Amino acid sequence: MNILIPYDIKTTGMNNPYLFSLIRALVKIDSVTNVTVGYGWLYEDIDIDVIHLHWPELLVKSQLSDMSREDLLQQSHFEKVLDHLEKKKRSGTKIITTVHNEKPHTDSQGIFAKFYSEIYSLSDGFIHMGEESEKLTNLQFEDETVGKKNFIITHGNYSIFPSNLERDDCRKKLNINKDQKVLLSFGAIRSEKELNMGIDSFKNANIDHSIFIMAGKLPFPYKSRVKHFTVRKKLYRNYLNEKLRTVEKVISPEEVQIYLKSADVLFIPRFNTLNSGNVALGFTFGKVVIGPDYGVIGETLNKTGNPVFNPFNLNSVSEAIRLGFDFLESGLGEKNQKYAQKEMNWETVAYRTVEAYQAIRI
Repeated sequence: MNILIPYDIKTTGMNNPYLFSLIRALVKIDSVTNVTVGYGWLYEDIDIDVIHLHWPELLVKSQLSDMSREDLLQQSHFEKVLDHLEKKKRSGTKIITTVHNEKPHTDSQGIFAKFYSEIYSLSDGFIHMGEESEKLTNLQFEDETVGKKNFIITHGNYSIFPSNLERDDCRKKLNINKDQKVLLSFGAIRSEKELNMGIDSFKNANIDHSIFIMAGKLPFPYKSRVKHFTVRKKLYRNYLNEKLRTVEKVISPEEVQIYLKSADVLFIPRFNTLNSGNVALGFTFGKVVIGPDYGVIGETLNKTGNPVFNPFNLNSVSEAIRLGFDFLESGLGEKNQKYAQKEMNWETVAYRTVEAYQAIRI
Protein backbone atom coordinates (compact mmCIF):
# COMPACT_ATOMS: atom_id res chain seq x y z
CA MET A 1 0.00 0.00 0.00
CA ASN A 2 1.40 3.39 -1.06
CA ILE A 3 0.59 6.25 1.33
CA LEU A 4 0.95 9.98 0.70
CA ILE A 5 1.18 12.35 3.67
CA PRO A 6 1.42 15.74 1.88
CA TYR A 7 3.16 17.70 4.63
CA ASP A 8 6.77 18.63 5.27
CA ILE A 9 8.22 17.63 8.62
CA LYS A 10 10.21 20.88 8.80
CA THR A 11 7.04 23.00 8.66
CA THR A 12 4.81 20.86 10.86
CA GLY A 13 7.74 21.03 13.24
CA MET A 14 9.98 18.81 15.33
CA ASN A 15 8.75 21.01 18.18
CA ASN A 16 5.60 18.89 17.78
CA PRO A 17 6.92 15.69 16.22
CA TYR A 18 3.50 14.07 15.77
CA LEU A 19 3.86 13.39 12.05
CA PHE A 20 7.46 12.25 12.29
CA SER A 21 6.52 9.73 14.99
CA LEU A 22 3.57 8.49 12.93
CA ILE A 23 5.58 8.10 9.73
CA ARG A 24 8.44 6.38 11.54
CA ALA A 25 5.97 3.79 12.88
CA LEU A 26 4.02 3.37 9.61
CA VAL A 27 7.07 2.39 7.54
CA LYS A 28 7.71 -0.55 9.88
CA ILE A 29 4.39 -2.19 8.98
CA ASP A 30 4.67 -4.92 6.31
CA SER A 31 1.54 -3.94 4.38
CA VAL A 32 2.87 -0.40 3.86
CA THR A 33 4.99 -0.38 0.73
CA ASN A 34 5.95 3.27 0.80
CA VAL A 35 5.15 6.50 2.65
CA THR A 36 5.70 9.60 0.53
CA VAL A 37 6.04 12.83 2.51
CA GLY A 38 5.96 16.46 1.35
CA TYR A 39 3.55 19.13 0.14
CA GLY A 40 4.77 19.02 -3.45
CA TRP A 41 3.96 15.35 -4.01
CA LEU A 42 0.24 16.15 -3.99
CA TYR A 43 0.74 17.73 -7.41
CA GLU A 44 2.79 14.91 -8.95
CA ASP A 45 1.52 12.05 -11.09
CA ILE A 46 2.39 9.17 -8.76
CA ASP A 47 0.51 6.01 -7.82
CA ILE A 48 -1.03 6.48 -4.39
CA ASP A 49 -3.52 4.24 -2.61
CA VAL A 50 -4.33 6.54 0.32
CA ILE A 51 -3.77 10.24 0.95
CA HIS A 52 -3.65 10.94 4.68
CA LEU A 53 -4.57 14.56 5.43
CA HIS A 54 -4.09 16.35 8.75
CA TRP A 55 -4.29 20.15 8.93
CA PRO A 56 -6.20 21.38 5.84
CA GLU A 57 -5.02 24.98 6.16
CA LEU A 58 -1.36 23.96 5.82
CA LEU A 59 -2.03 22.55 2.35
CA VAL A 60 -3.02 26.04 1.24
CA LYS A 61 -0.44 28.05 3.17
CA SER A 62 2.36 25.77 1.94
CA GLN A 63 2.08 27.49 -1.44
CA LEU A 64 3.23 30.78 0.06
CA SER A 65 6.85 31.83 0.46
CA ASP A 66 5.96 32.76 4.06
CA MET A 67 3.31 30.48 5.56
CA SER A 68 2.40 33.09 8.17
CA ARG A 69 1.24 35.57 5.51
CA GLU A 70 -2.42 34.58 5.29
CA ASP A 71 -3.12 37.99 3.73
CA LEU A 72 -1.41 36.73 0.57
CA LEU A 73 -3.83 33.85 0.05
CA GLN A 74 -5.96 33.88 -3.06
CA GLN A 75 -8.80 31.68 -4.28
CA SER A 76 -6.39 29.99 -6.68
CA HIS A 77 -4.42 28.57 -3.73
CA PHE A 78 -7.53 26.78 -2.46
CA GLU A 79 -8.58 25.64 -5.93
CA LYS A 80 -5.17 24.14 -6.64
CA VAL A 81 -5.38 21.83 -3.63
CA LEU A 82 -8.97 20.79 -4.29
CA ASP A 83 -8.38 20.21 -8.02
CA HIS A 84 -5.47 17.86 -7.38
CA LEU A 85 -7.28 15.97 -4.62
CA GLU A 86 -10.24 15.47 -6.97
CA LYS A 87 -7.88 14.29 -9.69
CA LYS A 88 -6.32 11.76 -7.33
CA LYS A 89 -9.77 10.52 -6.30
CA ARG A 90 -10.78 10.01 -9.93
CA SER A 91 -7.75 7.75 -10.33
CA GLY A 92 -8.91 5.59 -7.43
CA THR A 93 -6.99 7.11 -4.52
CA LYS A 94 -8.82 7.23 -1.19
CA ILE A 95 -8.57 10.16 1.23
CA ILE A 96 -8.62 9.94 5.01
CA THR A 97 -8.42 12.97 7.32
CA THR A 98 -7.23 13.05 10.92
CA VAL A 99 -9.27 15.68 12.77
CA HIS A 100 -6.84 17.67 14.91
CA ASN A 101 -8.88 20.86 15.34
CA GLU A 102 -12.44 22.03 14.89
CA LYS A 103 -10.99 25.02 13.06
CA PRO A 104 -7.51 26.52 12.53
CA HIS A 105 -5.88 28.18 15.53
CA THR A 106 -5.45 31.36 13.48
CA ASP A 107 -8.23 32.29 11.08
CA SER A 108 -9.26 35.82 11.98
CA GLN A 109 -10.98 36.35 8.62
CA GLY A 110 -12.74 33.00 8.54
CA ILE A 111 -11.20 32.09 5.19
CA PHE A 112 -10.72 28.40 6.00
CA ALA A 113 -14.26 27.51 7.11
CA LYS A 114 -15.46 26.66 3.60
CA PHE A 115 -12.18 24.90 2.84
CA TYR A 116 -12.58 22.57 5.83
CA SER A 117 -16.04 21.71 4.52
CA GLU A 118 -14.66 20.99 1.04
CA ILE A 119 -11.83 18.84 2.37
CA TYR A 120 -14.25 16.85 4.52
CA SER A 121 -16.54 16.38 1.51
CA LEU A 122 -13.66 14.81 -0.43
CA SER A 123 -12.63 12.58 2.49
CA ASP A 124 -13.63 8.92 2.48
CA GLY A 125 -13.10 8.53 6.21
CA PHE A 126 -11.98 10.28 9.38
CA ILE A 127 -9.58 9.49 12.18
CA HIS A 128 -10.53 10.98 15.55
CA MET A 129 -8.46 11.03 18.72
CA GLY A 130 -11.55 10.48 20.85
CA GLU A 131 -15.29 9.92 20.70
CA GLU A 132 -15.99 13.58 21.39
CA SER A 133 -14.16 14.50 18.20
CA GLU A 134 -16.39 12.21 16.17
CA LYS A 135 -19.53 13.64 17.78
CA LEU A 136 -18.54 17.27 17.31
CA THR A 137 -17.30 16.80 13.74
CA ASN A 138 -20.42 14.92 12.65
CA LEU A 139 -22.56 17.61 14.26
CA GLN A 140 -20.77 20.55 12.64
CA PHE A 141 -20.22 18.88 9.25
CA GLU A 142 -23.27 16.66 9.02
CA ASP A 143 -23.62 16.76 5.24
CA GLU A 144 -19.89 16.26 4.64
CA THR A 145 -19.49 13.28 7.00
CA VAL A 146 -22.77 11.37 6.69
CA GLY A 147 -22.32 7.73 5.76
CA LYS A 148 -18.53 7.86 5.98
CA LYS A 149 -16.32 5.69 8.17
CA ASN A 150 -14.94 7.01 11.46
CA PHE A 151 -12.04 5.58 13.44
CA ILE A 152 -11.01 6.37 17.01
CA ILE A 153 -7.21 6.35 17.35
CA THR A 154 -5.65 8.08 20.33
CA HIS A 155 -2.89 10.68 20.09
CA GLY A 156 0.53 9.06 20.26
CA ASN A 157 2.92 9.63 23.14
CA TYR A 158 6.07 11.78 23.15
CA SER A 159 8.65 9.12 23.94
CA ILE A 160 10.68 10.59 21.07
CA PHE A 161 11.87 13.37 23.39
CA PRO A 162 15.07 12.77 25.42
CA SER A 163 14.51 11.68 29.01
CA ASN A 164 17.94 11.07 30.49
CA LEU A 165 18.14 13.79 33.17
CA GLU A 166 17.16 13.52 36.83
CA ARG A 167 14.45 15.75 38.27
CA ASP A 168 16.84 17.54 40.65
CA ASP A 169 19.22 18.34 37.81
CA CYS A 170 16.36 19.72 35.73
CA ARG A 171 15.23 21.93 38.59
CA LYS A 172 18.74 23.26 39.11
CA LYS A 173 18.83 24.33 35.47
CA LEU A 174 15.64 26.35 36.03
CA ASN A 175 16.63 27.60 39.48
CA ILE A 176 13.75 25.85 41.22
CA ASN A 177 14.03 24.64 44.81
CA LYS A 178 13.41 20.99 45.63
CA ASP A 179 10.41 21.74 47.84
CA GLN A 180 8.63 24.13 45.48
CA LYS A 181 5.39 23.00 43.88
CA VAL A 182 5.48 23.72 40.15
CA LEU A 183 2.49 24.30 37.89
CA LEU A 184 3.58 24.34 34.24
CA SER A 185 1.90 25.69 31.13
CA PHE A 186 3.90 24.37 28.19
CA GLY A 187 3.77 25.58 24.61
CA ALA A 188 1.86 28.45 23.06
CA ILE A 189 -0.59 30.56 25.03
CA ARG A 190 -2.60 31.95 22.14
CA SER A 191 -4.83 34.68 23.55
CA GLU A 192 -5.33 37.24 26.29
CA LYS A 193 -8.15 35.08 27.67
CA GLU A 194 -5.86 32.06 28.05
CA LEU A 195 -3.10 34.17 29.57
CA ASN A 196 -5.39 35.80 32.11
CA MET A 197 -7.12 32.54 32.99
CA GLY A 198 -3.79 31.01 33.96
CA ILE A 199 -2.63 33.97 36.03
CA ASP A 200 -5.94 34.52 37.83
CA SER A 201 -6.70 30.88 38.55
CA PHE A 202 -3.21 30.18 39.88
CA LYS A 203 -3.28 33.18 42.20
CA ASN A 204 -6.80 32.27 43.31
CA ALA A 205 -5.74 28.68 44.04
CA ASN A 206 -3.27 30.06 46.63
CA ILE A 207 -0.99 27.00 46.82
CA ASP A 208 1.79 27.29 49.41
CA HIS A 209 5.38 27.18 48.13
CA SER A 210 4.18 27.11 44.52
CA ILE A 211 5.26 28.74 41.27
CA PHE A 212 3.55 28.94 37.88
CA ILE A 213 5.82 28.67 34.86
CA MET A 214 4.58 29.65 31.40
CA ALA A 215 7.11 28.17 28.99
CA GLY A 216 6.61 28.81 25.29
CA LYS A 217 5.12 31.49 23.10
CA LEU A 218 2.93 34.21 24.60
CA PRO A 219 0.43 36.26 22.60
CA PHE A 220 1.52 39.41 20.73
CA PRO A 221 5.28 39.21 21.38
CA TYR A 222 6.31 42.42 19.61
CA LYS A 223 6.65 45.48 21.84
CA SER A 224 6.41 47.71 18.78
CA ARG A 225 2.67 46.99 18.72
CA VAL A 226 0.33 48.64 21.19
CA LYS A 227 -1.68 45.43 21.50
CA HIS A 228 1.35 43.76 23.10
CA PHE A 229 0.83 45.90 26.21
CA THR A 230 -2.98 45.76 26.27
CA VAL A 231 -3.06 41.96 25.94
CA ARG A 232 -0.35 41.50 28.56
CA LYS A 233 -1.41 44.16 31.03
CA LYS A 234 -2.23 41.60 33.73
CA LEU A 235 1.14 39.93 33.21
CA TYR A 236 2.93 43.26 33.57
CA ARG A 237 0.96 44.09 36.71
CA ASN A 238 2.37 40.90 38.23
CA TYR A 239 5.90 41.59 37.03
CA LEU A 240 7.34 41.54 40.56
CA ASN A 241 5.42 38.43 41.60
CA GLU A 242 8.16 35.81 42.03
CA LYS A 243 5.59 33.01 41.91
CA LEU A 244 4.88 33.80 38.24
CA ARG A 245 7.60 32.99 35.74
CA THR A 246 7.64 33.27 31.96
CA VAL A 247 10.10 31.63 29.59
CA GLU A 248 9.09 33.17 26.30
CA LYS A 249 10.66 31.15 23.51
CA VAL A 250 10.22 28.03 21.44
CA ILE A 251 11.37 25.16 23.65
CA SER A 252 13.82 22.90 21.80
CA PRO A 253 13.30 19.12 21.82
CA GLU A 254 16.40 18.77 24.01
CA GLU A 255 14.91 21.13 26.61
CA VAL A 256 11.47 19.54 26.87
CA GLN A 257 12.45 17.14 29.63
CA ILE A 258 13.94 19.99 31.70
CA TYR A 259 10.54 21.67 32.00
CA LEU A 260 8.40 18.55 32.22
CA LYS A 261 10.56 16.81 34.83
CA SER A 262 10.75 20.00 36.88
CA ALA A 263 6.96 20.31 36.95
CA ASP A 264 4.50 18.66 39.28
CA VAL A 265 1.28 19.47 37.43
CA LEU A 266 0.84 20.26 33.74
CA PHE A 267 -1.84 22.87 33.08
CA ILE A 268 -3.63 23.21 29.71
CA PRO A 269 -5.03 26.78 29.69
CA ARG A 270 -7.49 26.29 26.84
CA PHE A 271 -11.16 27.10 26.43
CA ASN A 272 -13.07 25.19 23.71
CA THR A 273 -10.15 23.32 22.14
CA LEU A 274 -10.77 19.88 20.66
CA ASN A 275 -7.36 18.24 21.15
CA SER A 276 -4.08 19.03 22.85
CA GLY A 277 -0.81 17.19 22.48
CA ASN A 278 -0.04 18.33 26.02
CA VAL A 279 -2.25 15.57 27.40
CA ALA A 280 0.01 12.98 25.76
CA LEU A 281 3.11 15.01 26.66
CA GLY A 282 2.20 15.24 30.34
CA PHE A 283 1.29 11.56 30.48
CA THR A 284 4.56 10.58 28.78
CA PHE A 285 6.53 12.30 31.53
CA GLY A 286 4.34 10.95 34.34
CA LYS A 287 2.63 14.23 35.29
CA VAL A 288 -0.80 14.98 36.65
CA VAL A 289 -2.54 16.91 33.86
CA ILE A 290 -5.41 19.37 34.24
CA GLY A 291 -7.40 20.86 31.40
CA PRO A 292 -10.81 22.04 30.18
CA ASP A 293 -13.74 19.66 30.31
CA TYR A 294 -14.27 19.89 26.56
CA GLY A 295 -13.60 17.78 23.51
CA VAL A 296 -11.01 15.02 23.55
CA ILE A 297 -9.02 16.87 26.23
CA GLY A 298 -11.86 16.53 28.72
CA GLU A 299 -12.74 13.03 27.52
CA THR A 300 -9.22 11.70 28.09
CA LEU A 301 -8.67 13.47 31.41
CA ASN A 302 -12.03 12.29 32.76
CA LYS A 303 -11.34 8.73 31.66
CA THR A 304 -7.98 8.66 33.42
CA GLY A 305 -9.05 10.44 36.63
CA ASN A 306 -7.22 13.72 36.03
CA PRO A 307 -8.85 17.01 37.13
CA VAL A 308 -10.90 18.97 34.61
CA PHE A 309 -12.35 22.46 34.83
CA ASN A 310 -14.91 24.82 33.38
CA PRO A 311 -12.68 27.47 31.77
CA PHE A 312 -15.39 30.10 32.10
CA ASN A 313 -15.48 29.67 35.89
CA LEU A 314 -12.38 30.92 37.73
CA ASN A 315 -13.14 28.93 40.88
CA SER A 316 -13.50 25.76 38.82
CA VAL A 317 -10.04 26.25 37.29
CA SER A 318 -8.50 27.02 40.69
CA GLU A 319 -10.09 23.96 42.23
CA ALA A 320 -8.65 21.79 39.45
CA ILE A 321 -5.20 23.24 40.20
CA ARG A 322 -5.59 22.42 43.89
CA LEU A 323 -6.77 18.90 43.07
CA GLY A 324 -3.83 18.45 40.73
CA PHE A 325 -1.39 19.05 43.58
CA ASP A 326 -3.50 16.96 45.96
CA PHE A 327 -3.26 14.01 43.55
CA LEU A 328 0.55 14.04 43.53
CA GLU A 329 0.73 11.55 46.38
CA SER A 330 -1.90 9.24 44.87
CA GLY A 331 0.33 7.84 42.14
CA LEU A 332 -1.76 9.40 39.38
CA GLY A 333 1.31 10.62 37.53
CA GLU A 334 2.73 7.12 37.39
CA LYS A 335 -0.65 5.79 36.18
CA ASN A 336 -0.67 8.43 33.46
CA GLN A 337 2.79 7.35 32.34
CA LYS A 338 1.70 3.71 32.11
CA TYR A 339 -1.36 4.81 30.12
CA ALA A 340 0.91 6.66 27.67
CA GLN A 341 3.12 3.62 27.27
CA LYS A 342 0.25 1.21 26.71
CA GLU A 343 -2.56 3.16 25.05
CA MET A 344 -0.54 5.85 23.27
CA ASN A 345 2.41 3.88 21.93
CA TRP A 346 3.14 4.56 18.27
CA GLU A 347 3.25 0.91 17.21
CA THR A 348 -0.43 0.59 18.18
CA VAL A 349 -1.33 3.99 16.71
CA ALA A 350 0.30 3.08 13.38
CA TYR A 351 -1.23 -0.39 13.25
CA ARG A 352 -4.72 0.98 13.81
CA THR A 353 -4.07 3.74 11.27
CA VAL A 354 -3.21 1.13 8.64
CA GLU A 355 -6.41 -0.74 9.54
CA ALA A 356 -8.29 2.50 8.83
CA TYR A 357 -6.52 2.84 5.46
CA GLN A 358 -7.55 -0.68 4.56
CA ALA A 359 -11.15 -0.16 5.69
CA ILE A 360 -11.76 2.87 3.43
CA ARG A 361 -10.36 0.97 0.43
CA ILE A 362 -12.95 -1.78 0.72
